[in-house]
This record gives sequence, C-alpha cells and structure tokens, in this order.
Amino acid sequence: MKQLSIGVIGLGAIGSRLVEVLATELSENARVDFLCDLKKARAFTLKKKWAPRAKILDWETLVDRADLVIEAASQNAALPIAKRALQKNKQALILSVGGLLEWDGLSLVLEKTKGRLWIPSGALAGVDALLAASQGEIRRLTLTSRKPLAGLRGAPYLRENRIRLSGIKKTTLIFEGDAVEANRAFPRNVNVAATLALAAGMNPRKTRVRIFTSPAYRYNRHEVEIQGDFGSIRTEVENIPSETNPRTSELAVLSAKATLKKIFGHLHIGT
Repeated sequence: MKQLSIGVIGLGAIGSRLVEVLATELSENARVDFLCDLKKARAFTLKKKWAPRAKILDWETLVDRADLVIEAASQNAALPIAKRALQKNKQALILSVGGLLEWDGLSLVLEKTKGRLWIPSGALAGVDALLAASQGEIRRLTLTSRKPLAGLRGAPYLRENRIRLSGIKKTTLIFEGDAVEANRAFPRNVNVAATLALAAGMNPRKTRVRIFTSPAYRYNRHEVEIQGDFGSIRTEVENIPSETNPRTSELAVLSAKATLKKIFGHLHIGT
C-alpha cells in the first residue's frame, strides 16, 4: 500500500497522541508530513520528537497538500476544515464532530465529492447498533452524560448562565436540550451528542441530551437510550478522563486510534 501523506490540525491531548501512533504503529502506511497548531511551539516539539520531516503550515495549505487530514482542534475549526477537505476531494478524520451539526448542506456535498469523512465512535458504545437501527425508524434517542466538575470548566453555558461550579455541592442536572443546543453550550464536552445524531441519520433537534455534574463524579459517564422499529437499546460507558485533558475521555483517544487503523487495515469489523 502506498504511504498516505498525513496532516494533523490541533496538537492537544488527542492530536499529539495520534501523531505518535502514526509515527510508530502505522509508519508503514502513513507519513506525518504536515502539522498545524495555534501554539507553534507545540508543533515544533512534536515535529522534533515524532515527525522530523513534517512541515508546519497554516490549516488551509495543510488541507490542500495532505492525502488525509486529521482535525483535532475545535468545533469552530472542524466545519471549515471538513468543507475544504471535501471540496478538494480529500479524506478527513473529524474529531470535533459537533461542528458538523451547523452544516445544513453536508448531505448534498457528500453526494458530489470524491472525498470522505471519517467520524470515530468516540467515548460511546453502541454506535454500530445505532447505524443498523437507523435503517428503520428511530422514535427516541437520548443521551445522558455525567461529567466531573473539572470536565465542564470553561463551557460557554456556565458563563452565559452565571453558573459557578464551586457552588455545586451535590448531583445536579445542569443542562437539558437537543444535540444542537448541547454542542453550542458545551462545545468541548459533548461531541458524542453530534456523533449520535449523525449516526441515527435524524434531525439533531430530535436527539435529546441531559448533562449532570457532581463533586462526587470522578469519571465521564455516557448513557444512551434508543427506541425504534428494531426494539430498544441501552448502553452505559464510564470513561477515565485523559491524563492531559480532563475534558477528553481516554476512550475517545483510543477510538480515534482504532479508526486510523481501520482506514489503513484490510479487516473491518462492525457495521
């Protein structure tokens, strides 16, 4: 197999780990040629350690030159990156999935492009079953997320509603709404809501989201309930937060790694 030229945008907790995976476990099939991060010092550090031949570029040039673009930056960055990648008929692995919910014309673009979007399951279980269920009618899709206080710090919703995390002393329902509202309120916390809505093939306004927090919570927990023609599904995952970023579940990092291996592999398991 010809080596794919890889560009990574966003070199935080997940992006930096994926650079390491590409440079070690997937080096026969992939070559990290391009790096991009708002903090250029971070890019230079990763270049020195894992990708000495990589060029540090702006994101537009990176998308134009890479065969496969990995977005691990932010929801605000995900949408323009995905749009440009598909316009240029490139492959893109999108990790800030919530950004795609704001793209009304996504389905039309996907019909016309020769490019491809890859979206990992992230910190969820049961996405393959949801994809299967979406071939029939899904009547109800609900996500209940339970997050440690530290994992919600900096969320726009807290600032806009003047919610002080230090004032929360017991288990509290801090948010309830649809997937679009959840992603706008907590853009760094509930990309899983966008993944569910896209996998279900349904209007994200019909995906219900509840977020609880508590001083007693130590791990991120996601509970998914699905009801449809097929019957019903209920999954529950308790995730250890990433050591380098409490807002990111370790399973989300591993899911991105598994998706990369699927891209380069010859055996695809699951729906």
